[in-house]
Amino acid sequence: MLRVEGLVQHYGESNILRGVTLEAREGRRLCLMGRNGVGKTTLLQCLMGLVPPSGGRVLYRGRDITRLAPERRARLGIGYVPQGRQIFPLLTVEENLRIGLPARRDGDRAVPESVFGYFPVLKDMLRRRGGDLSGGQQQQLAIARALALGPELLLLDEPTEGIQPNIVDEIVRAVAKLASELGMTVVHVEQKVPVARRAGDDYAIMERGSIVDSGGMGDLSEEKIRSFLSV
Repeated sequence: MLRVEGLVQHYGESNILRGVTLEAREGRRLCLMGRNGVGKTTLLQCLMGLVPPSGGRVLYRGRDITRLAPERRARLGIGYVPQGRQIFPLLTVEENLRIGLPARRDGDRAVPESVFGYFPVLKDMLRRRGGDLSGGQQQQLAIARALALGPELLLLDEPTEGIQPNIVDEIVRAVAKLASELGMTVVHVEQKVPVARRAGDDYAIMERGSIVDSGGMGDLSEEKIRSFLSV
């Protein structure tokens, strides 16, 4: 589904990504892990086309999309939920959900009813402003906004950060259903190991801008956690 080959990215003289090679398999949930500042967010931004890489390639379904604009990637079926949610606080929930619909590949301008199957609380809040929602509800809205575009690949940047535990559980369950019911592929940046164990089928660990370990989630040992993730 998604393959990254030798991706390099610089901010000025700082080398943020150092030859990242990574694969997200179709219909599986890949948790991208690592300590703060190792390049996880920059990697997702490169995958979405928001930050240009300095070298390497991004392949989506075998097609080289390394230089493709973000809106073109969205039309190919890539959805992105940035860190910090970035909803529009003065727009209603419904307006937030509709804002990206012109990028849908099928031309449909209606919010898919299936979105509310994953986050039913939003259906009762369509007329409320996004800024009036709790942090957890705003995160659900941000994910639902991406789902409204009908993606086949979903990029989530720390969707459980600062969220109350009951909504973390709802998000983890929703993402699992997206993979199992729709065959959606998910790349999920996650800091919390217990959440990652529930949220991912596979994992990849970043350190100093590179992937240093990867495998099935069952292979994530306590030794690896101590070596690469403990602070």
